[in-house]
Amino acid sequence: MAKENGEVVAIVGNGCAAAECVKALRESGYSGEIHLFTDNSWPVYNPMLTTYFVTGKIGFDALFPYGGGAFFERYGVKVHPGSPVVALDAAQKVMANRAGFDLKYDQCLIASGASPILPHIEGIDSPRIHTMRTVEDAVRLKETLAERPRSALVVGASMVGIKLVELFHGMGMDVCLADLAEQIFPLAAHPACARVIEDRLRDRGVRLRLGAGIQKVEETPRGVRAYFGDGGASEEADLLMMCIGVRANTGFVDRSQVEVKQGILVDERMRTSAEGLYAAGDVAQGRELLSGGQQIIGLWANARYQGRTAGRNMAGASEAFAGNIPHNITHFMGMDFVGIGNVRDYDRMEERSDGNGLVQLFWRNGLLVGANLLDSYAEAGIIKNALVKGAMQGGLRDVPKWWVQGAAPGEVWGVPRFRLSIPTHI
Repeated sequence: MAKENGEVVAIVGNGCAAAECVKALRESGYSGEIHLFTDNSWPVYNPMLTTYFVTGKIGFDALFPYGGGAFFERYGVKVHPGSPVVALDAAQKVMANRAGFDLKYDQCLIASGASPILPHIEGIDSPRIHTMRTVEDAVRLKETLAERPRSALVVGASMVGIKLVELFHGMGMDVCLADLAEQIFPLAAHPACARVIEDRLRDRGVRLRLGAGIQKVEETPRGVRAYFGDGGASEEADLLMMCIGVRANTGFVDRSQVEVKQGILVDERMRTSAEGLYAAGDVAQGRELLSGGQQIIGLWANARYQGRTAGRNMAGASEAFAGNIPHNITHFMGMDFVGIGNVRDYDRMEERSDGNGLVQLFWRNGLLVGANLLDSYAEAGIIKNALVKGAMQGGLRDVPKWWVQGAAPGEVWGVPRFRLSIPTHI
């Protein structure tokens, strides 16, 4: 049953989770007030599209998958732009933004997303240091590249970092990729798979500086100089990109009222520990299917499902989102990489390589728990499906039908153990 019209819903943030929550609220019959608070004035945008805009692969309007500002107007949302929420009293159900607007709400969704992590080092405030997360970041980098810089230092061997390496390399720039970790994609790639990627990058002329934590940055007449803690020489470049990760935006949340770890802890209905308060997207720490624990999974699709689930429950329905598994799929410099699930905690690994492509499958207690695929992405959907089903066999059986896709004919795994035949061709 839909909530009464007199109720007030507040939403903090204007990303994918917020948009899906709004849609779900209205489509589930909620007709009361919806107030949305955001620290910017942009329509809903996808952070993962920013590099595509900078490269010219998409136009500016394509950054906004829900269209322009008319989206929230169409759903009857009162938007409070350009002023972030600075205080939220979950006990009294009151919030305030920086502009001084106070709102008493009945239910609230926190979908405030995440922000790039910047290390606490000398020189980090230099205007020659860039991040890549927001529309402003993309526009600023595009303007900088119009000045034809000759070299770039990318700090962070992440999915975002590698796309920037590809961008700069394609422009003919000298590129160095650095990371405190000893390998590329430290969370998503097995060391053996990472070594193959690293060798390919070196062959293409990308300099790698792994196992090197940045300690200091100073401006030079040309650009910036970065100093590292590995005892090696400093690196000078025209621009420096910081891509070492993101942190959930929870600064306005009172941790004595709401349980917060890396993100805001939520249950399968996106409820937090405070009554009437929900969370979704990159700020929410929900169920990770493989371990059964709680983890932030910063994926666009995950934000969609979480936001949709929150909206339906806020409207009076009873719906659960069982959770997700970590997975990354990216194409860069002629390579396709897929990292799914857990590639670190396993008791058996199967590997096949023909000298070009690589497939690695990781098993624990007879269940498939992770996979790396290099230039063999066609099998990614099958493997992810097996991972989700494996998690269900471990006791998580409440995965919604709209989340798990059935296996194709001939690709069915037995119960309770899955057996997955590696393709004979890569």
